[in-house]
Formats: sequence, C-alpha cells, structure tokens
Amino acid sequence: MKTFRIVTLLTMILTLAVAVASVIGVAITGFYPGIIVLLLLPLIPITSNFYAKKIISKPNIFQRNYYLTFTTINLLTILVVLWMTFVILVDRVFDKLL
Repeated sequence: MKTFRIVTLLTMILTLAVAVASVIGVAITGFYPGIIVLLLLPLIPITSNFYAKKIISKPNIFQRNYYLTFTTINLLTILVVLWMTFVILVDRVFDKLL
C-alpha cells in the first residue's frame, strides 16, 4: 500500500507537470494531437487514488490485487509520459530550433 501511494503521487505530479508544460508548448509551437493524450493521462492516478479510498472495506486479497494492478498501471503511465515528452520535445521544439 505504501508503494502504491508513493507511485501514485509521483505519477500524479509528473503527469500534471507535463500536462501544464504541454499547454505552454501549444502556445509556443501550435496545436499537436499528443496534447489530448497528455491532458487525459492525469486522470489515471487521480482515479486510482480516489478508488483506493473506496475499497478500504473490501477483503485484503482484493485490496492487494488492486494495489498491485494499479501500481503497475501508474508505473506504465510514468513511462508513457516520459516517452511522449521526449518525442514531443524532439519533434516540436528541437525541430524549430535546428
């Protein structure tokens, strides 16, 4: 459970920071379709954190499975956000500079 909370918090901070930076990037470089995905990705840690509060009354095995599943999903979300940030940075920003 502690790992879940740490990973969820890290995912939330990272995805919100990237979403805000993407909105600023749209103002500088114009609209790109990746912004839609980056704005929807923060919903994953927010929803998993919200649902984690609702399952406190469930059996321990259910909670353990939930925490393992959503810890994995949140870790994958971090990888997707980092990958999209790199691709957008190379494609949009460095293309304008070089």
